[in-house]
Amino acid sequence: MTDYIKIIIKNLNPAILEANLLLDFYDTVNLSTGEIKTINRNGHKVTPSKNATYNGLEFKIYDSGTITLAGSLHKYWNNGAHNYNDFNNVAFLWVLRDLKKKFNIEPEQCILKCLEIGINIFPPIHTNVIIDNCFLHKTKTFEHKHNSDEGNYKQWRHSQYIIKLYNKALQYKKHFDIDTEIMRFEIKYLKMQKLNERGIYSLQDLVNYGLHNFKDEVLNEWQNVLYYDNTIQIDLLSTNLKRAVLEYSNNNYWTRLLANNQTKNFTYHRNQLKKIVSRNSNKVQDLTAEIISKKIDFVNGKTIHIDHLTIKSKQIVLEYENKIKKRLCKVTGLNISMQKDNSNSLSHTGLKYYYKTDKKVFAQIKRRYLSSRWSSSDFETQIIEIAHNIRNAKNNQKTKQVRIYPPEQVNFLSIFAQ
Repeated sequence: MTDYIKIIIKNLNPAILEANLLLDFYDTVNLSTGEIKTINRNGHKVTPSKNATYNGLEFKIYDSGTITLAGSLHKYWNNGAHNYNDFNNVAFLWVLRDLKKKFNIEPEQCILKCLEIGINIFPPIHTNVIIDNCFLHKTKTFEHKHNSDEGNYKQWRHSQYIIKLYNKALQYKKHFDIDTEIMRFEIKYLKMQKLNERGIYSLQDLVNYGLHNFKDEVLNEWQNVLYYDNTIQIDLLSTNLKRAVLEYSNNNYWTRLLANNQTKNFTYHRNQLKKIVSRNSNKVQDLTAEIISKKIDFVNGKTIHIDHLTIKSKQIVLEYENKIKKRLCKVTGLNISMQKDNSNSLSHTGLKYYYKTDKKVFAQIKRRYLSSRWSSSDFETQIIEIAHNIRNAKNNQKTKQVRIYPPEQVNFLSIFAQ
């Protein structure tokens, strides 16, 4: 259920991370001019830091010694590639254990500054139809965003949190074998007051609290969406109700009520719509709520005992894993499931995929595998050169292995293994 996080890591010596071979830190400084980067591409002020990316998580070390970590825990589980499959409680605990193993980061050191709680479901009707008929959240109007690579979604911004509704399948269908609808509904906590009131300050507190305890809040926020159900049997309605439904099906009708401060009118007509939907439709919003409820129970493994201290591997059966076999690049360790089945290292397809879906991961690859000679070249040339250097790195690893252990040399380990 967790996805994006932003945390401050307390009581960790930055030198430990800087010395970690899995992290390739770079400064937010133009190395050719010495200019410190203080403004990003969106015009926002940037505090100079040392940055590194691993499996979609970005580490930042500031001059003050403060360390932050931001990114998708769900993508980390999938080796940086995607977050469209199920990310259950066992997988969440595995990620925390892996962060401890690889980077010496304890969950109690991780102070939450931003957190996404969400769920992926198979909706009862087409995802885009549901999205199109979601008008308001409480009294907030939506921001409607669409991108062929990033998917179709709406979001409603409140003072402390954002509600998001995605077509998650659309985001990844071009790159993975997804033959079904996937809708994602999530809460993104921008401020920590709601979490702090529950005693949640760190990732360890989140584990202790239990992700299943967010179920009621997720369901309540879904029901707070003003949803027009297009399965209403209009022919069975009276003339007056038909006129009302025609108005209710128009998002502008609801925004006009709010704009004119007609609060009582808004509440009355919203209740009227609920009555009409309850008596004359397939109740799509309620069906969706039921699916969300069952899915939250499923991913939190209520029917099995989970002890995160005894997790030994990540060979856990998740709902979509039977369809997508995770394959990793032999050089970068990144997920290359979006490439041809016979590929074993990151190629042009995978590089372009990461460029479209995660610019930070692509930038990490580019820094490591593109020489300065090609830094000013066009995009296609850079892709060719990066892929070439990754293949060379793979071949060099093989050559080194053969040099150290020639085929004709007796391997004592193989003797003892017999």
